[in-house]
Amino acid sequence: MHRRIVVRVIALSMVFTWVLGTSVTAQNLTVLDPDHVQLITQEISGDAAYEHIRHLSQFHRPRGGADGLWTVAEYYAGKAREFGLSDVTLIKQRATTRPWNARFADLWIVEPAPERLASTLQTPIHLADYSRSADVTGELIDIGDGTPGAYEGRDVAGKVVLTHGSIAEVMQEAVVNRGALGVVWYPDPFTPTLGTFGAGASRPDQIRWNSLPSGSLNGGEPTFAFVLSLRQGIALRNRVAQAETPIRVRAVVEASFDSEQGSEPWQVMVEGFIRGTEPGLGQDVVLTGHMQEEGTSANDDASGTANVAEIARALNRLINEGRLPRPRRNLRFWWVTEISSQRQYFADHPDAPEQMWVNVNQDMVGANQAQDVMRKQAITRLPATRFHFFNDVVESVIDYMVTTNTFELAQAQAGSPMYPKGYFTSLGTQHRYNASVVFNHNSTDHMTFNEAPIGVPGVTFTNMPDRFIHSTDDDLWNIDPTQLGRNAVAVALMAYTMASAGNEDVAEFAAQTVGRGAARVGQNLHVALLGIASATDKATAYHQALDQVWYAAERERMALESLGEIHPDAGDVVRPLVEELERRAGEAQRQVELTYRQASGQRSLPERQLSVTERNLQGMTPIVTAGPAEFLTGRNRVSGVQGLHGLMSFEIMNAIDGRRTGLDIFRFVAAEAREAGAHYYGIVTAEAVLRYLQHTAVAGLVQLN
Repeated sequence: MHRRIVVRVIALSMVFTWVLGTSVTAQNLTVLDPDHVQLITQEISGDAAYEHIRHLSQFHRPRGGADGLWTVAEYYAGKAREFGLSDVTLIKQRATTRPWNARFADLWIVEPAPERLASTLQTPIHLADYSRSADVTGELIDIGDGTPGAYEGRDVAGKVVLTHGSIAEVMQEAVVNRGALGVVWYPDPFTPTLGTFGAGASRPDQIRWNSLPSGSLNGGEPTFAFVLSLRQGIALRNRVAQAETPIRVRAVVEASFDSEQGSEPWQVMVEGFIRGTEPGLGQDVVLTGHMQEEGTSANDDASGTANVAEIARALNRLINEGRLPRPRRNLRFWWVTEISSQRQYFADHPDAPEQMWVNVNQDMVGANQAQDVMRKQAITRLPATRFHFFNDVVESVIDYMVTTNTFELAQAQAGSPMYPKGYFTSLGTQHRYNASVVFNHNSTDHMTFNEAPIGVPGVTFTNMPDRFIHSTDDDLWNIDPTQLGRNAVAVALMAYTMASAGNEDVAEFAAQTVGRGAARVGQNLHVALLGIASATDKATAYHQALDQVWYAAERERMALESLGEIHPDAGDVVRPLVEELERRAGEAQRQVELTYRQASGQRSLPERQLSVTERNLQGMTPIVTAGPAEFLTGRNRVSGVQGLHGLMSFEIMNAIDGRRTGLDIFRFVAAEAREAGAHYYGIVTAEAVLRYLQHTAVAGLVQLN
């Protein structure tokens, strides 16, 4: 796969036709040599990755200069060197969040009888982050949800308040405004959550990770907050209500805004490489996982960082032993402080994105899926603005991993074995691989590659939904080495495939992109035609349908043209594929026209009538004028637009390329939202797009030419 071959377009076309004409099942991963697939699959060890998690789960490691975060960074730097990576660097970076560390915290009932309620000896998240030092004793008083009405007829001065309201709001109202000593918090028992960030009544002993403001409040400083489980909180509330004499508590907190690395704000990342044979290509494949989170935090994201280490170990060993050919491109491994490390790195090294080709992030990749039927390993597609043939490499690998680690009745009827090429670990389960590719989401490290002005296509592996995240339930018992290893194998296969891609592979990648792209175009045609059929306003639906098929073709053109990045000669294959795409897009447009005529009963097609807002958008061609350093702080000045999904705001910014008009951007992003559905991305209006573009200009990041 790694010999340098220059192939004439006629030969590539013959190979391409053969690939398309061959029956290829998902049980075979055709984007990579089968021997290489087998070697990587067998070398990756989910059990070995689990051992990293076992070590890291000891440390409370929030962002903001936590000593535990530095310890974890030193651990990964040491492991990267032990595994033989090149140019390993532990990078201390500037940050905005103050260092904070708690040495000890204890909460006791002292009257009527001594009883410990919470302690960092039990879990560090019994204490809310950024709590201040204290040694106070006072009566415990229940203020319920802590809203202003809860204080009527009550004096909380000199007392510790028990609440299930907002910690920050109670800290302001009860402590700063009314003189309370501190806060004891538990989850709201009246509106228990069921979903991603909290299990509510379904996990009554779960202790949630919380924090106080790190800075001053209006009129004073926060003090401390202890965090209890739902069961503890309800029991304590009942005891306070039934007590014949006041319950008095003592709170001891030893914490400070400093660290072993100093009191100035800092964060940290670790970098290491497997060098390719042609590093000058400037197409590094970057693997990421983030180190900071709360104590234990085994899945989020000790699992992701552990897999980055295991992939680095396995691939480097196979390459150094000569069992795998050294890839053409660099493999770059990053262990980071989530999102902020990458943004700071790009601000410090604005030319770095030019050396990067694609990113694969792992965030929550070890979930034992039997612990909750809601759990699923989600892998994002690329956002439409960053579409690339890499998306089809990702989907082909996931199809392969799911198919070979899943069993259907027809397989038994055909005499096939269960899990035909299954991956298992010695210490893990034999569950199926419950994974699927989903539309893009953000809120983790791949977003920093996709976002303007970086523009490096990135995907993430993220277990969602998850009712154990950011709590004491995210611990070792919740990790399955088998699922951990399957995700590591999948990422390693993607990374090695991309790093090794050469001219001889263009036909295979083209087959994937054309074949899967045809399905995507077909899905958008489906959306377009249904929109016309179900709409009352057929004329508006007709133009939205035209936009839908135009958007689909634009996105697929980006994917096809990205094939040209593999090798200078790949353009000979790309050009006829783009021409064929344009022909199929024309057919889709004619189908839209036919459907409109049949649904409306009109023979003539309606002309597009632009609104005032659309004409304003048509008259501008926005350009991004700021670089990574300016975006580091400038993006925080961009005001959101009510009713506009945050991910669509993200895509509006990304769609600015100096060629698209504002109207093009609106049409593109609105179609992207329609493809996923209103439940996913909402509805994008021209007015919202115009306002958001104006906000980016006010922030000094974009010019609306």
